[in-house]
Amino acid sequence: MFLKPNITLLEDKEFYPALDMLERGVKSHFPVVLVPGIVSTGLESWSTSNCSRPYFRKRMWGTTTMFRAVLLDKECWIETMRLDPDTGLDPPNFKLRSAQGLIFKLYWVWGKLIQNFAAIGYDNNNMHLAAYDWRLSFYNLEVRDQYFSKLKATLELAKKVDGKKSVIVSHSMGLSLGLVTLYFFKWVESPTGGNGGPNWVNDYVEAFVNIGGPLLGLPKALSALLSGEMRDTVELGAFGIYVLERFFSKLERADLFRTWGGLSSMLPKGGEEIWGNEFQAPDDSDDTQGTYGSMLTMRSLIKKKENPSESSDIVKVRNHTCKSGVHFLQKHTPNRFSEMLTRNYSFGVVTDEEQMQEIKEDRTKWTNVLESQLPNAPDMKIYCLYGYGKETERKYYYAREQLEDEDDDDDDDVEDENQEKRKRFRDKLGGFLRNVFIDSSVSSDKDPKIKSGVHNGEGDGTVPLLSLGYMCVKGWKNPLYNPAGIKVITREFQHQVGPPLDLRGGENTADHVDILGNYELTKDILKIASGSVNDLEDRITSAIREFAAKVKL
Repeated sequence: MFLKPNITLLEDKEFYPALDMLERGVKSHFPVVLVPGIVSTGLESWSTSNCSRPYFRKRMWGTTTMFRAVLLDKECWIETMRLDPDTGLDPPNFKLRSAQGLIFKLYWVWGKLIQNFAAIGYDNNNMHLAAYDWRLSFYNLEVRDQYFSKLKATLELAKKVDGKKSVIVSHSMGLSLGLVTLYFFKWVESPTGGNGGPNWVNDYVEAFVNIGGPLLGLPKALSALLSGEMRDTVELGAFGIYVLERFFSKLERADLFRTWGGLSSMLPKGGEEIWGNEFQAPDDSDDTQGTYGSMLTMRSLIKKKENPSESSDIVKVRNHTCKSGVHFLQKHTPNRFSEMLTRNYSFGVVTDEEQMQEIKEDRTKWTNVLESQLPNAPDMKIYCLYGYGKETERKYYYAREQLEDEDDDDDDDVEDENQEKRKRFRDKLGGFLRNVFIDSSVSSDKDPKIKSGVHNGEGDGTVPLLSLGYMCVKGWKNPLYNPAGIKVITREFQHQVGPPLDLRGGENTADHVDILGNYELTKDILKIASGSVNDLEDRITSAIREFAAKVKL
């Protein structure tokens, strides 16, 4: 057992626990490939159009350049960050590419982990960064950047040079980095993808370390794509919301978000079977007011047909589950966004082997762990490392304005003669989505987790516990989803509040982003990379097993 040393010098502290482990014989062994996320992936401008010339080779995401551009040149920054809404690729005259290389001074999310890897013998010969443009859909990552082909080549070269299989370490900041790696496993095996054959993953990957991956998506993606809102925006207070709306409105945010095909990969998967229905959800607790199963509670203020500027006395309330909420999003956003979702993603559940075999070459299913199987890699291990103990967005209370005779059944796709009239009415209101918003006035004295229109649940502050842990503790124990019997080890980290002046949250933080600075998690990752895993078994202290037991597939 490694004891936590008494560290006094700040510069020494950054290299622990690695220095302590090094003294005990732990050293680099397997090649390591790091797959970063949205916070830690810089996007460089390669554009030479008029407004973007001053930003050439500067990072437009996650740096002071980004904040300066947003404040002083917002329109150019938005145009630079947008993707073409029809193709999901670069728009004319604008080009961003992911920054490559192990540079961590600006992107401190990975900084401490890289320092610890270096302390036990790693450098850029046996540790590689597989950064990618997180805005792109999984399919377009290969189309535009040949991302998966390059990742395949990196892993093959690593084995050729070192004679060992690699450890892939992916971290999600909210974007589905774990899902990108799992998609890669399907792609590389497939004759329509990397054509590596059924044994490729087993031959080249020693372990997959999934840190905080939203394996089943997250409700936060639904609210962001629907109205450009999330907890961070509605908890600003009335004045803060006013200022934000004047500067960068929710309409502008939602319009930008919908061009990012990668963001849509985080929409909740599994429907009511996983996330619950109008009456109950697996992660409801005794003190939960209502149920998390109603992912969106929509309060509709009815507008008079004759005079849309006046309201009637009628208010309708509709509860949307995960499934109907995603359907509502598709129905009430531009057709090209709905078509993009259909081309790239699938959100259902497969429960029998025959159906699984029928769809095994459907790349949209590769994006969903409930509609695809783990690779044929019985020698590989999967480590699920994640935090819990922080309030996490789970459900939203929305308000909307609605036409007096508008059908409230959003599950009905049948077109009728009134559809064009309704479209004109929405245009008269200034666009339908202008009138859909999180109702920040909704709070509850009975359930303190309901604040400013957001109902929080258990998780790591970004990803709900259900999404973090269900597949790890139950889903992948089922041979339907794990036919090779890959060993899955789950290690949980309960959040502890750190010193107030520590920007990283302290060495015991389990926050979604800051967990990469967690002392115990760093130790686990170094053990995996060095092959010192004899004592790494399940450590489950949350209620995830209770939640998982309530899911009946």
